[in-house]
Amino acid sequence: MSISVMSDHKPTMSRLSQWWQHLAYHHKWAESLLYLMFFSGLLLWDTINTSWQVERWTLLFHMLVGVTLFSIVVGAFWAAHRRLIQSSKKPFLRQTGTAIEWLLIACSLSGFYLFFYGTPGNTLGVIIQNVHFYSSWLLAPLVFRHAMRWSVMNVKKYLIR
Repeated sequence: MSISVMSDHKPTMSRLSQWWQHLAYHHKWAESLLYLMFFSGLLLWDTINTSWQVERWTLLFHMLVGVTLFSIVVGAFWAAHRRLIQSSKKPFLRQTGTAIEWLLIACSLSGFYLFFYGTPGNTLGVIIQNVHFYSSWLLAPLVFRHAMRWSVMNVKKYLIR
């Protein structure tokens, strides 16, 4: 005689699914890396006069972090967060999320071009460099505004308790 017991509980999500869902809402690493890349890129700007010793290490840091950590962390966050952009009931978050998505694509693709080819001085190189530069100037403040309530740079949440 065998007794079969049926349980009423739903099957739980796999650990990978749980981690992926967790990643969609936890942006601190991705946001911090984006700001770090923006500020290190600012140090490479011709208008800011830095010494060659600082500039060469900043460029190396900017390139290596951009190709490795930034691509992995922000890429994973973006992929996990993407469904929230599409399913959000808040038009502002949907619109800014879509704009961030396109700016991130433009900035990343132009960054990869600059990593592999640099700016050889031809017209295409100058255009790609400008796309990278100006898309980052739009991307950083838009990400800050998009995630303002939860931003790592939200000083108000640390001062007012």
